[in-house]
Amino acid sequence: MFDVPEAILKQADKCSHGHSCLQTGQCGDSPMCDVETAHGDRVLCVRRDGWPGCAYHLEFGGARYCVCPVRCAIHQQQRA
Repeated sequence: MFDVPEAILKQADKCSHGHSCLQTGQCGDSPMCDVETAHGDRVLCVRRDGWPGCAYHLEFGGARYCVCPVRCAIHQQQRA
């Protein structure tokens, strides 16, 4: 489904779902977070009803962010 370079996969070594997003387009059993805006190539502001236990999610100033290198790479592919 998505093709992400091995070097980026290695950066996401805290993924608790084994990079399932690459084959299924989902984060484990849940949909990937919807992206509101991208802040450069490495930070995504995301919408999320619930907040999954993900090592790459941050909350700052009332907004929610994804800093997963794989999710950021997928977002760039989807924009192209």
